[in-house]
Amino acid sequence: MARKGNDLMTRSTTQRFALLTASLATLLVTLALTSASASASNFCNGQIVNSSQTCYGAARTFQYLWGSGDSTGVCVGYNEIAYGACTSAAGVIVQWNTGSYAFRTPRIIGWSPSNTVAHGDAF
Repeated sequence: MARKGNDLMTRSTTQRFALLTASLATLLVTLALTSASASASNFCNGQIVNSSQTCYGAARTFQYLWGSGDSTGVCVGYNEIAYGACTSAAGVIVQWNTGSYAFRTPRIIGWSPSNTVAHGDAF
């Protein structure tokens, strides 16, 4: 009879451990997916751009682009779209919702022929 009690105790402990492990795995996957879509990813920070010189960031998944130039306005875009959204004023952040999350290459191009230091974020 003592053996049956130990078997039940072992089975109960094993089931609890399996449930705890599954719960922890679910939590980790949820956190990983949430963190990836909610965090900003900088690109082109400190690079010089103008109306004929573009800065590209590394390809990544994003939906929103933000960009600014220190001394002139800039335009943000991705892949072959250079002028997704623009601002003509220095220091003003241009924001663009591309419509959906997708894997793309973000870019910033200057609004003016004058050089400016570019700053960008992709979300």
